[in-house]
Amino acid sequence: MTKIEKTRYALHRAVKAVDAAGERHGMIVGGAFALIAAGLFAVMSISAGPLYNLNDIGGWDNRVLFIAMAAAVVFTLLLAAAMLCQKGTLRIVLRQIIVMAGVYILLMTINQKTYIYRDVVQPIVRAMDGGGLAAGLAMESSLSAPAMTMLYLITRGPVYDMYLVKLACIAAFVVLGLLACRAADRVGAGIRSEVVLALCMILPQGVMNAACSAQTDVIAAALLAGALMLGIYKKEESPAKRWATAAALGLAIAVSGVALYALPVFVWLAKERRFGGRELAAALAIPAVLCIPAMVCGMGVGEALMSLLRANIGLPAYASGAPNMMSIVPRAVVEEMPGWFMLSRLPEVDAVTNAQPFYTEAHYEVAMHGMTLAGLTIFAGMCAYVYQNKEMDGARRAFVLLLSALLVCPNVTSGAWLIADALCIWLIVMKPGMRLPACMVLFATAGASCYPMTRELLLPMILAFALCFAAVCMAVGVLPMGGKNSEE
Repeated sequence: MTKIEKTRYALHRAVKAVDAAGERHGMIVGGAFALIAAGLFAVMSISAGPLYNLNDIGGWDNRVLFIAMAAAVVFTLLLAAAMLCQKGTLRIVLRQIIVMAGVYILLMTINQKTYIYRDVVQPIVRAMDGGGLAAGLAMESSLSAPAMTMLYLITRGPVYDMYLVKLACIAAFVVLGLLACRAADRVGAGIRSEVVLALCMILPQGVMNAACSAQTDVIAAALLAGALMLGIYKKEESPAKRWATAAALGLAIAVSGVALYALPVFVWLAKERRFGGRELAAALAIPAVLCIPAMVCGMGVGEALMSLLRANIGLPAYASGAPNMMSIVPRAVVEEMPGWFMLSRLPEVDAVTNAQPFYTEAHYEVAMHGMTLAGLTIFAGMCAYVYQNKEMDGARRAFVLLLSALLVCPNVTSGAWLIADALCIWLIVMKPGMRLPACMVLFATAGASCYPMTRELLLPMILAFALCFAAVCMAVGVLPMGGKNSEE
């Protein structure tokens, strides 16, 4: 054996020994790496990096405080990456490096002030700065009562509120990527799990919706993904996991009404005895309990409970950057609906009745009510179809149900679509037969997500909706995909 071969053999044995030690002491290695990386991040941020030039931080003391908070978030995320990985030392460290790089990329937009935050979220925060939670609740918005409470708690403190909200949204998006990576582990993906994580970290929709626009419904998407992971991927019967699933689902519903569309999945899990009726009742009770702070601040009981049916960000459907069904209905105000100016005035239909020839906001609201009922009917039909079709695999079922819910939800935002984007990345890597519809959805959401940032559209909403609708038709077999079946 030559010297080169001996050296190669020794290195191979050393790598195997380190990896074997990681199997036994993975959390120790992961925790040590997380602590060192977070410390280096904090030290580096003092003189370089994305946190070096914080424009609105309000002094050196606040800057040090925010750097410490960001380092704590980095440490927690790296520790979570180690806890969710049981594949040896090298895989743990690799995932932590990917997460660290992703957080660094996302924090590079920390100073950007977007349309959605400046015109929608910040007025609410300023009202709460002066009059507390009650002042925020008194403002007209589409935030649920618990979501308003969450926004109030996040934005308290000496640090500029936009930085705090962005940090929370970035953490939620990274958790969403880690859950997608864990889902790949569950099906024996091998190194492709790290590919899924890396693609999630550089996803343009994540940068735009979580890091730039700071849409708090990203938090709801991460909580809902966690609830689905705990509920579906469960080998042993564990009461703790059942109650953790209920808690994650309840919190997701409280933050955003979009999570209510996941209830059919958990009803099915309860029928399969993988999720108990008591846990389901607890999940529905959690949002009601979280409405109590709003009720104490003067919000009516009925109004607080009805707020749970709203989407999370108070943007109308036309401006949310979401390619849902509501985007095909034009608004009455020309300035608020670019691309629909030809429909601002409709021809008179009946001269005898002297009908209003102008398209008004009242017409829009009537159309929205009809579209909402139609959307619920369509979603119920898709649930029935997926339940009856026993030959459809789990990945395709998840894609059809998730996309159907997001397409018909009346006031869903682009931040909530991040859970669909993470699923599409998972499908692209793991299911070759589903790559075409998954890529269509990613293209549609990427083209529409820029509106909350700049009030400009790279892709008209109606075209984005058409792409996503075609993707659903491909998944259910109505349209041919021209590739291998997803089961392969």
